[in-house]
Amino acid sequence: MHPVLCKIGAVSLYSWGFMVALGTLAWLIVSLRIGKREGIKEETILDLFIYVVISAAIGARLFYVLAFPGRYLSDPLSIFYLNEGGLVFIGGLCGVLLATFIFIRRYNINIWKLLDLMSPGTMIGYAIGRIGCFLNGCCYGITLFGIQQPTQIYSSLSGFIIFIILLYLYDRKKYDGQIFLYALLSYSIYRFFLEFLRYSPIHILSIFTPNQVLAALMFAVSAYALWKKSTT
Repeated sequence: MHPVLCKIGAVSLYSWGFMVALGTLAWLIVSLRIGKREGIKEETILDLFIYVVISAAIGARLFYVLAFPGRYLSDPLSIFYLNEGGLVFIGGLCGVLLATFIFIRRYNINIWKLLDLMSPGTMIGYAIGRIGCFLNGCCYGITLFGIQQPTQIYSSLSGFIIFIILLYLYDRKKYDGQIFLYALLSYSIYRFFLEFLRYSPIHILSIFTPNQVLAALMFAVSAYALWKKSTT
């Protein structure tokens, strides 16, 4: 673990926060490049970036706080200590989706087209952010065969692979929304199985983690949407 990258006087640069910021920047760069190809103005993507950053932070933190409310009852201000970690990607995704619906009402952009545009950048941002989890020592795995599973690295590699697949498919998509739905489908599959290796203090029916339940729902919804769109 290497939670602090460096110190400059009394100021510390934290690995997790740095990698999340780097991942956010990667999202912006990738989305700007795709947006240019799609004929979407740079100013529009920059405005979208603000929506994404704020909504992702709120959604990701809210899901974490709701999962562990006891940690914050005695010290409510610690809810805002985002530099310490404690974000749930699926919560951030839900926040971004809600913000995207608000965004399209202002700019009158096709929702499916916009979600396609956002998906590759989201996955590379996710992959980079998980490196921060590894350096920080959070989101760790269970001990299996005497080895603690580096689930953060598994997550990062999965994110990079999904990113490459989405880029490959982008120019080959048959309809708007296909890339977004593929992103949801592939993420849900990877996340469901990864959860068997990742430590979680909460289990449903003593088997599944909350993230597995959400991943299963995500898989069902995205699979149905892909089938529906391919038959219409």
